[in-house]
Amino acid sequence: MYALNPSMNRSRSTYYDGNFTPNMFTNGSSSGSSVSVWVEDPKKYLNTVSPYFLSFQGSALADSYNFDIAFKSLTNSDENSDIRLFVAASLKKVVYPGSFNGLYEHHNVMVQQLLGNEGKTIKFLSNVDYNESFSWKFSNDWINNTELRWNKESLRIVAWIQDYNSREILQAEEFSFKE
Repeated sequence: MYALNPSMNRSRSTYYDGNFTPNMFTNGSSSGSSVSVWVEDPKKYLNTVSPYFLSFQGSALADSYNFDIAFKSLTNSDENSDIRLFVAASLKKVVYPGSFNGLYEHHNVMVQQLLGNEGKTIKFLSNVDYNESFSWKFSNDWINNTELRWNKESLRIVAWIQDYNSREILQAEEFSFKE
């Protein structure tokens, strides 16, 4: 899967300093390779309230996915902040029997970042609505790949607002298509 989008994968790996698998990141910080830590780390954020909001609407027809993302903040961005919007196409599950790391079943696999590998900088004004529109299709590298098994019905669009300097995720939302 790395070879299907090496620039995205290298960019994310470099940004997070995570050059090994399995390795999970929770709210921008490494949770390492321990399943017990993977279970516990996210619990720290369950009751956190964010001033940011994200919502989706969209449709799928055959292999075309069209959607809009609306987002806003209840507060203004700090003048020196580097807040970014990221949007990614993701698959719930990909089976890769030829995996080099011995993990054959991969979950929440990022296929492509739709605003580029660095996201889009947003300077929020309090209670101002922002929107982004997208039209997307799977690349032929995914469609024609005989080594991977995946189902297009497991496609999700994930959007997140992130403090790029601290890596903290400020808000995230997931959208799935109904054909």
